[in-house]
Amino acid sequence: MSDIVYNCVDPDGGIRCAESCVSLDACNDCNCAFLDLSDTGGPWGDFMDVFFCLFPIIVLVITVTVPRFMLPTTVSLPLAAFLMFLVRLAYLGSDPLLTTASVILGLLEALTPLSIMAGAICLFETMESTLCLPFMMREIEALTEGHPIAELMLIFAFAYLVEGASGFGTPAALSAPMLVRRHYPAVESVVVVLIFNTFATVWGAVGTPLWFGFQSLEDGISSATFDELLLTISSKAAVALAASALVLMPLILTILVPWQHVLSNILFVYLSLLSTIGPSVALAHINYEFPSLIGGIVGCMLSAILVKYKVGMTHMDHSVAEEQEISFTPNPEAAEDTSNAGEEVTGTGNGESKGTETENVAPENAEGLHCEKTKKLMQRQLSRREETASFHDSLGPRKTYQEGYLTDVFLRTFPLWGVVLLLIATRVEQFGIKEHLISTEKYFSIHFGTLGTFRLSTSVVFEFRDIMTYPNLNWNYELFYVPFILPFILISLLTMLIFRKDLTSRPRDIAFVVLDRLKTPAIALFGALVLVQLMIQMEEVAPAFILGTVLSDWFQEAFVVISPLLGALGSFFSGSTTVSNLTFGSIQRIAAESIGTSSTTMLALQAVGGSAGNGICLNNIISACAVVGLNIGEGQLLLRTYKYVFATTTISTAIMLAFFFRF
Repeated sequence: MSDIVYNCVDPDGGIRCAESCVSLDACNDCNCAFLDLSDTGGPWGDFMDVFFCLFPIIVLVITVTVPRFMLPTTVSLPLAAFLMFLVRLAYLGSDPLLTTASVILGLLEALTPLSIMAGAICLFETMESTLCLPFMMREIEALTEGHPIAELMLIFAFAYLVEGASGFGTPAALSAPMLVRRHYPAVESVVVVLIFNTFATVWGAVGTPLWFGFQSLEDGISSATFDELLLTISSKAAVALAASALVLMPLILTILVPWQHVLSNILFVYLSLLSTIGPSVALAHINYEFPSLIGGIVGCMLSAILVKYKVGMTHMDHSVAEEQEISFTPNPEAAEDTSNAGEEVTGTGNGESKGTETENVAPENAEGLHCEKTKKLMQRQLSRREETASFHDSLGPRKTYQEGYLTDVFLRTFPLWGVVLLLIATRVEQFGIKEHLISTEKYFSIHFGTLGTFRLSTSVVFEFRDIMTYPNLNWNYELFYVPFILPFILISLLTMLIFRKDLTSRPRDIAFVVLDRLKTPAIALFGALVLVQLMIQMEEVAPAFILGTVLSDWFQEAFVVISPLLGALGSFFSGSTTVSNLTFGSIQRIAAESIGTSSTTMLALQAVGGSAGNGICLNNIISACAVVGLNIGEGQLLLRTYKYVFATTTISTAIMLAFFFRF
């Protein structure tokens, strides 16, 4: 009996009353139920455990990235979830009640990203309909004079700010439509904002990925010690991500802008970048909640000043580019080879649409490709001039200061600053609003037999507890805390009210657009969240836990190399740095202790990997595509972003090995 370990759980309150018991009598003494966790793997050993636990993920990656086997995520994600369901029952021998309950929990959890997407789509459709978005585009045009580098760096700082205020994939959902509205290609715009988001997500919304994601590390230590631990993780991760951003940012910009233009504006790029990541790195050493938020705010202000006074910026003379295009006539065969070499299917798996990938081509075609990018840049400039003329027709000429220009700016930008202010007010605990939005004090409850118990709190938090009678398997949805009604729907309604005379679409039409945009991503997200719950439930019997434990045992010291990749994998399938840290945090600590290295550095690598993994996160990709109305295979976007994710984890690992791993 002493070889068997039981987890002791209070069946009534669902509260663990002991870490473990070594006998049934010990469980009976505290009047608890028990779960036998003595054998957490399958019957065929560690290697087959890893193979079967990874098999659904491997199938998912193949079906979203390999053209021959490509399937839309509306098929591939539910398929991967079904395969994981079979693995848990047929190989791991999981409790069928737990497995079924995990499926139910996953379906319920999908309501969170779906509602965020609905809110973001509603906001931007409202901004378009009330002419607020056209007004902002006109003002950005006036500030940047159409300078693409300036626009992209302002978007980077804005996305950084939104990540610090909200998280939940909101930055990509907010930033991608702004780039598309500026006539950047939709596919490349989504790719860029996904990569931008990888540098700020380590802190997420007011530090949630750290203080909540690593909550398992708090056991047995004081609150002050836990805070000190998180600060150390925060500071190390900040340095690693800052180094990655400094190396990769110029390359990221070339996705949308020719390298020649990036190089000629490199001083501005680095000044703007440092104005955002500099404050973040400094603050990360004394606080782990606000680095993204403060860095984004300071970055937006300083970048705007840099743009205003054209510090480090060179004028983009498109007449010169046009002369270069006219004077350069590439060999027809080379041109044909170039188009063929760069062409890549970007459909939904059925060959519906095609795009152009121009990154892996022969050197002899580089000049032709540069001209092609320059031509696209000129076409965007022409489209913007035409759009600016249409702005004057719909908005009228820009007002002078005496005519109320500042009032116009204040009101027309209300949708954005209103969203940011509400996000800050509802997430910063010092304002005292958050506690009233997330309170779980019971208002009433309904018992649904063995299915579970539904509860509604006084703060309108929906809960479904003890699903399928399984202790601690609970779902909750904080109606006024999840970024849906607050801020998106509320700000949308207020914007419609303020600009009701300018509305070009009825509110009902906007609602129909939202529902239509959500139809396809909803299926994919239901599959994704079911897969996540099947991967992470419950603790020692979870496939994710088995994977991490076995891999850390296999690799020993070399586990350092795959540590951030494990974090990225967690974000890939879960869509959340927080969930990635929750899933693999304790495993990373155990691995660090077993190989005798710095546990905070290993945990910082986990956090960096989880943050970088947002660039390949299917939830974020689906969300961004839905908001901009992009209908292509998500795997094509993943193939564009994964190299930057891998580069970030590689650079971060090198920084950690060089400076941090012995302390």
